Amino acid sequence: MKNLIQAKQEGISLKKMTWVMLAISLLIALLLFFAVTSAFRSFRQMGKMTDNYIILQDATAELMEASDFLTEEAQCYTVIGKRVHLDNYLTEAEVKRRREHAIVTMEGEVPDSAALLDLKEAMNESVSLMDREYYAMRLVLEATGDSDIPAPLRNVQLKAEDQALSPEKKIELARQLMHDEEYYEQKSRIRSNLAACVQELKSSVHGEQQKMEQQTHQNMILVSLLIILQTLAVFLMLWMITRLGLNPVLRAVDHIRKDQRIPIVGASEFRYLAGTYNMMYNAYKKSIEKLNFKASHDELTGVYNRAGFDLIKTSLDLSSSALMLLDADLFKSVNDTYGHETGDQILKKIAATLKKNFRSDDYICRIGGDEFVVFMVHVNSEAGGLIERKVMQINQNLADTSDGLPFISMSAGVAFGTKDSDSAELFRRADTALYYVKEHGRNSCCFYSSRMKRKDSVSAG
Repeated sequence: MKNLIQAKQEGISLKKMTWVMLAISLLIALLLFFAVTSAFRSFRQMGKMTDNYIILQDATAELMEASDFLTEEAQCYTVIGKRVHLDNYLTEAEVKRRREHAIVTMEGEVPDSAALLDLKEAMNESVSLMDREYYAMRLVLEATGDSDIPAPLRNVQLKAEDQALSPEKKIELARQLMHDEEYYEQKSRIRSNLAACVQELKSSVHGEQQKMEQQTHQNMILVSLLIILQTLAVFLMLWMITRLGLNPVLRAVDHIRKDQRIPIVGASEFRYLAGTYNMMYNAYKKSIEKLNFKASHDELTGVYNRAGFDLIKTSLDLSSSALMLLDADLFKSVNDTYGHETGDQILKKIAATLKKNFRSDDYICRIGGDEFVVFMVHVNSEAGGLIERKVMQINQNLADTSDGLPFISMSAGVAFGTKDSDSAELFRRADTALYYVKEHGRNSCCFYSSRMKRKDSVSAG
């Protein structure tokens, strides 16, 4: 017991290390999630910033387009004199009002920016320019005698000296007002303010984009590092599980197959398991050694007898074993026909044939007159095909009458152990499968299935 406690205390606990590695992996995953979220947020902000810049640039361009449109229509009216140009001018200035919409857009996006101040200054210059344009267009109205004066122009009062001018002089003055140096200087100031607005927008957006790009770059570096750390953590966990858990188990399986003690290596949990197994192994070996050969073996055939069978079934790991119950077909009639001496020779032949066809690790027992049991160790249901071939080979060997013995065949019922199996239940299942073979032609084997009916009575050999 002291050795077991010491074995458990030595080595690394695989359970604890697994929880630690899972916690580390979870922490890295959370950091990775936040880093990726931050990177996506930066990308979205950059996209939104670009969209805002386009909107603001469009607003600036719209104000310039509206101002140029007013200038063009006012100049056309003073030169050509067609009323449609006046109407177009007033539709833009009073109805469409694109310049005012541009200011509202800018105020909504960047309310306290230098770009907005530049745009408003351009708007003020444009509004100031409208006073000159209104005055010039009122001169044309007066000169042409057009009495349909639009409401915005009704409040425009001509100077007395301008009012006294002839129609030709009024039109000439109107054209001069729309084309002199002062007019174009105002237009130039509008363009300068708009250019300053655009430049301010570019500088602001460029600075913010640089910040976002730097932040995004840092986030991507962090994401890459976290991915590398997560990958290393996964590999470390796999290496740890393989080295401390899987490899010791695989080595243990090899030792068990060779009927040897298990090395106490690996994780503390496996060390404890190995120590426990070795204690059981030692106890089992001592129990086997204590068996007297005559007490545990059948004197006629040399295989284990009923006493040996009872000891073996309590010592094996039935969850990884198969129990095969074999019965000589029509053995009673052979005994009656050829005599008991021949019957004994047939039983010896059966035992020798079983030894020949099964491994040295398997246990062969004679538990009744012509009834044999074979414990096949370290097998599962995947060995069904192998067992069928063994039974077929056994019956082929027994069918050989060149030794002077009469023909005999065997029927076999097989049951595979499970983690919940006990020896009585395993024997019952094999017996049920054997009964099924007897009822369906003999000279074969059958594997237990839950669909089989339980045997109520023992059938004659």
